[in-house]
This record gives sequence, C-alpha cells and structure tokens, in this order.
Amino acid sequence: MAVKIENISTGKVIGVGTETILPGESKIIPKAYENNPVLSIYEENGFARVTRIDAASVVQDAGKNPDESEKAQAAEALRKARMASLKGISDEDLGNLARELGINPADCKDNADVLKKVKAALKA
Repeated sequence: MAVKIENISTGKVIGVGTETILPGESKIIPKAYENNPVLSIYEENGFARVTRIDAASVVQDAGKNPDESEKAQAAEALRKARMASLKGISDEDLGNLARELGINPADCKDNADVLKKVKAALKA
C-alpha cells in the first residue's frame, strides 16, 4: 500500500520527507513517511488530501511523466498564491520572497520598492 498526497491549499508548500508538493500537485510520498502523523494534520487543516492506493496503480503511474500543462498549471497556482500572500507580508518574508525571485533587496530603496519589484516579477 502506498500513500498519495495532493496539495489542495491555495498557497502552502507541503514537505514530506524529500518530497515537496506545490499547490495543485500530488505525489506518492516516500515509504518511510506513510504513517507520519503530520499527514493527518495537513488533512485536518484542509491543506492536503491523503489517499492510500494499491501498489499496482503506483507501478502503472511510475512510467508517466507529468505533462507540460500540469507543470504550467502548478506554476500558475504557485504564482497566484505568491501574489495573494503579498497582502500583509512581513518585511522578512518579503525579503525572502524577493531573493527567491532573484531580486536583491539590498539593491532596492526601501520595502515599497522591494514590493513593487516582487509584484512585477510575479506578473511577468
């Protein structure tokens, strides 16, 4: 029996073991984490849908790569989630997001300038 987790949140990135699950994505989690109590916490808080699946369907899905439209949808969902998270974002989190997007906060005049550049990067 394997465990599949689907991230149904609008902006939370879920980490289980070595797997990172972006909003809208679903993955089979590593066997060592199948009984991890964090899975039920994600599910109870409405961040994820956890399903147990049989090994035969896992083997069938293993040969398939996610197509480009799924990747594009996941990227768009992440972009929208980041845009939504800008409202009321702390200065520290804004700086972290800016660095993630390749923007050096030290090159900006102030936090308003950082926010402006982050919004422009997310709209592109």
